[in-house]
Amino acid sequence: MRWLERIGRHLADRVLGWLDRIAEDGLLRLFWWRLRALFGRGLVDSKFVEGEYEIAVVRHSAILFVLPLLSGLLGLFLLVRWVPFLTANAAWFGLGVVLALLGYALFGSMWVSRDRFVITDSRVFRVWGLFSLHEAEMQIARLLDVTVVRPWWLRPFNSGHLVLENAAQKQGLRDIRYIPDPHDIARAIHAQRRRMDPRTAPRPDEAARHAVARHDRYRPLTARRPPR
Repeated sequence: MRWLERIGRHLADRVLGWLDRIAEDGLLRLFWWRLRALFGRGLVDSKFVEGEYEIAVVRHSAILFVLPLLSGLLGLFLLVRWVPFLTANAAWFGLGVVLALLGYALFGSMWVSRDRFVITDSRVFRVWGLFSLHEAEMQIARLLDVTVVRPWWLRPFNSGHLVLENAAQKQGLRDIRYIPDPHDIARAIHAQRRRMDPRTAPRPDEAARHAVARHDRYRPLTARRPPR
């Protein structure tokens, strides 16, 4: 019966931990953090190692949310304007259609939101997946070429694709598609490569002289800043 005791102790510790988090952070804030983790932030945070910091977290362009959003709106419309007027025999079919549309809206938006590309001080990595999870990473020093592709139909939305090339013939991190501001992402990668390369890294006096200008010229893609 020791396994029952261990399970009970584990459940009690989890409950006490939840109560401590609720007492410290509040129920709404804890719910918001859990919701963010469910929609992809948890996948990103689990990849960081001690001392590493993020430069940018790149999500997909908002245009990929259009179909899930329309599906959800159509499902709600049918639920209000169509299902109540169906006969009892046809109501099950109507509810099935509504649940299918709402389910596609939920899982479609989660699938898009959980696909994220991250630039850190030493590497780039991508996490994606809803049921089966996938991860791919590459050291920034191994990046040889970064290609920006901006199709004409994505340019009005300021979106495009990135193609990352290295010496390997096949790699898990190559095509980063449907992202906003791809040229800014490429510039951020190039800037970090220059900082890591001793041949092109700015001298201390030069870095101090242009620190204010760089800060005014570069708008970071995330709110997090490198540790000073």
